[in-house]
Amino acid sequence: MAFVVGLLLRCYLLAGQVFLDDEWHGLYYAIGKSPGWLLTHFSIPGATCIPLNFYIWLLGRTVGWSETLLRLPSLVCGLLLLVCPLLAHRFIGTRRTVLLAFLLAVSPVLIFYSRICRPYSAVAFLGFAAVLLAARWQQTGSRKSAALFVIMGVLAIYFHLFAVVTVAAPFLAAFTTLAWRRRRGANESHVAGPTFTQWLWAGAIIAGLSAVLVLPALIHSMHTTFFQVALKGSFEASGFAGMSWLISGTGQPAVAALFWLAMVGGAAEQCGRNAWLGWMLISLFPLHLLALVLSHPDGAHSAIVLTRYCIPLAPVCLFFAACGIQWALEAIAAKATLQPVLQTIIGLVFVGALFISGPLPQCYVAPNNFTSHGAYQHRYRIIDWGWSFFSDLIPPDWRPGAVIVVDEVSPFYQTLGKEAGGRPIVEYPMVIGDAFNSLYYYQHFHRRPVLVGYATDVVLPLGLADGNVFGNTYIDQVLSVVPDRSQLRFRNFVDMDDVAKMRERNAEYIILHKLFESQLPQFMLPLPDLERLFKKYSKELGAPCYEDKHIAVFRL
Repeated sequence: MAFVVGLLLRCYLLAGQVFLDDEWHGLYYAIGKSPGWLLTHFSIPGATCIPLNFYIWLLGRTVGWSETLLRLPSLVCGLLLLVCPLLAHRFIGTRRTVLLAFLLAVSPVLIFYSRICRPYSAVAFLGFAAVLLAARWQQTGSRKSAALFVIMGVLAIYFHLFAVVTVAAPFLAAFTTLAWRRRRGANESHVAGPTFTQWLWAGAIIAGLSAVLVLPALIHSMHTTFFQVALKGSFEASGFAGMSWLISGTGQPAVAALFWLAMVGGAAEQCGRNAWLGWMLISLFPLHLLALVLSHPDGAHSAIVLTRYCIPLAPVCLFFAACGIQWALEAIAAKATLQPVLQTIIGLVFVGALFISGPLPQCYVAPNNFTSHGAYQHRYRIIDWGWSFFSDLIPPDWRPGAVIVVDEVSPFYQTLGKEAGGRPIVEYPMVIGDAFNSLYYYQHFHRRPVLVGYATDVVLPLGLADGNVFGNTYIDQVLSVVPDRSQLRFRNFVDMDDVAKMRERNAEYIILHKLFESQLPQFMLPLPDLERLFKKYSKELGAPCYEDKHIAVFRL
């Protein structure tokens, strides 16, 4: 049942989601590259995942690029994560396993990253599976668990270098345990679990395979873009506080406080019940903190950036929280009459409270083609629709100019929202970065499905770097460098010159943004195609049915 809930939450509205923000890094990086290059290089920041970059290239050379196929690896890993509680069942029992499964199913941060073309869903699954398999190996000495641990560890590092921290934790726990036993005079051959030599072999295999897969790209990046990100950031207390909201999955202080109390209680319980597993999982927190302090990456002040780097901590926290909830219920049952079925109901009620007080109820209001937008991902408090999203990843002095207030929204959107019917509209243009992309904000008012338009002849002097795109880059700039237009199989994009396709998709209006509201135009170059498209539609469709200083609307 938990798996079904998680499946539904990860797939709801997924087919209609516009390709957004960081998803464009890998796509742009794969254009024009050879497979050999992609397997031995990556770009920091952005296209840091070698297997994902290669997968994107492979799609382009075979079936073409579509939103669903580009996001498929993340979705598959997000669903596999829901199966990981079965690996924990041996340690924590049935009730805690069920609670963990439901917590994983409704976790907003894990849901969001399973719906976008980025490596974090894979790292969460592979990292969590690796530490659980390491614990099973430690407990049973099973060669199968050892082999799977090595495979998961190598893949986790292959998908993101920061996963080294997660994979290192079992080795630290194992060597510490073996050293402590040797100091007490215990004979290693009489102790269950892997020997020191076996752990060394596992570490050598992981290090060797990871070096083969990642080292060429890492060495190359050291000479190019690595230090554009590493050692550039600074930490703020608000970033770590925001990270706690994201991992707990709720913006309500009371519910979040209960979550973290359960998490701390579960950690304490597991350290007493399954000492090796409990302390190994706890070690992940100082290890990640140490890695962040040593690398202090660019954007380290932002909660969403910290959460991405530490994404394996999300399922670990949910693991401890599940144990803490059941531990508290069992403690209450020991003092008062609390039947097992009532314990189950209370546990699931808490899971439901996390879901209701989280971002998903306000995010999953159809139509919404922008559920992965930063407005829903970066903060979990109730959205104030009086103004648009601002990102803490852009300089503070930029934020006032990048925010649209409700009074600036064109009256046409308000009128659309009152009209009967729900035919799609075509919006043009769209910039890649969430910080400058206000189309999600307009949709809140017009309540129509959105198709995003693009042109394939846009060349501008700024916006595209060597292996990187910026937040104020137009999607047109990326799609214009695609050599073979047949590769473009996107469901939610439409060529602005293909009016027949727009009609085929039952679109009712084309909306050209001549000038964005607020001070947004100062961050972007003017698009040369706007004047051409205005003349084209005026000739083919007649005069605009609505026009103001910001937009021109043509009826299809």
